[in-house]
Amino acid sequence: MPKTNFRIAMDLDGVLADTIRSFCNILNTRRSTAYSPEVFDRWNAWEIAHISREEFLRTLDEAWFNWKSIPSTEEDIAMKVSRLTQFGRVDIVTGRSEATVPYAEEWLRFHRIPFANLVRTESTSAKAELDYDIFIDDSEFLMSLIASRLFGFGFLYTQPWNISAKILPRIFRIRRWEDVPPLIAQLQ
Repeated sequence: MPKTNFRIAMDLDGVLADTIRSFCNILNTRRSTAYSPEVFDRWNAWEIAHISREEFLRTLDEAWFNWKSIPSTEEDIAMKVSRLTQFGRVDIVTGRSEATVPYAEEWLRFHRIPFANLVRTESTSAKAELDYDIFIDDSEFLMSLIASRLFGFGFLYTQPWNISAKILPRIFRIRRWEDVPPLIAQLQ
């Protein structure tokens, strides 16, 4: 019988919410630059933007304070994510700052993203310590942590900053949300 009780952890920024697009809009307005999401081809986006890590994080928070301006990563995201609920429990697992969690919750409600719980962690490493069967995330670092565990699977949601990531055991690259249900079905 197929397994239908997977515990699935979905990231928010860069996987559901196209936060980097809003980040670019804020930074471009503030600094008269012309950044687009495609130029951020490595995780340390602050280095590419020539700003401090602290300013990068503050600007991401600022984007969330204006959550209505953050687009989803794909059209019809709620319908696509809802397909995952047939496989088990779906939680949002995010490293969002505590101050932005209420805005993130508003964004999720507005976009009608189905999920059981929103779980906030302090770091990417802390995500890997959680008891989930499947992690859907854009962090290459998280995928390496999952691959080093004895259990679980990682689905790396393709973004410019992870395009050169090596695919490790039990890690799958997904280019769009339609890729996810067939992969989970294979795991059954």
